[in-house]
Amino acid sequence: MKARFAVVAAIAAAAVLNACGDPTSIEASLPTSVDTLSVFALSGTPAAYPSGINVIGRQPARVDGFANFDVAFDINAQGNAVIYPVRLVVPSPGGSRPVLLQKVAGAFDAITNAPKTGFESDSALVMLPGEVVVIQSTHNGSGDLCQFALNPNIFAKLAVDSVSLASRIIYLKLGVDPNCGFRSFATGIPTS
Repeated sequence: MKARFAVVAAIAAAAVLNACGDPTSIEASLPTSVDTLSVFALSGTPAAYPSGINVIGRQPARVDGFANFDVAFDINAQGNAVIYPVRLVVPSPGGSRPVLLQKVAGAFDAITNAPKTGFESDSALVMLPGEVVVIQSTHNGSGDLCQFALNPNIFAKLAVDSVSLASRIIYLKLGVDPNCGFRSFATGIPTS
């Protein structure tokens, strides 16, 4: 009796899935965006100044123990921007998400997709003006945007436009695909 029920249930499930189309086919619903932002260096500025970026919010964020940021910035002795994933700034932050970085070759506008491999989580990267870093930020915690998504990652690309040593400000360009698991930075609603 149990075997017959299992067969009938399997056939019914297959029929329902076929009626709905491809259940693993997910469509994006939000357009990609590009913003220009500025953040203050971690060193040499007041702690209340925003020295980080919250990728999904597409905005500068204060760097503190609550880890409401994905990456933080500083300026090294050579006057170059340095980008840190949250884990290197707030050790063992409660509830913070994994953030991975990868420097990619090419101009900001020419980078149309996030790479599939080669990301690092335990290294800071020095960024010269014009260089591009792709960010992979996982958002599958309780209440997060991608909590129930098959791929909980949000991808962004970031380039330093310039660094002001006098005011310790880093000027940036940020491109974000806000759709869970999508890697496209092309204008509009992504298809990949």
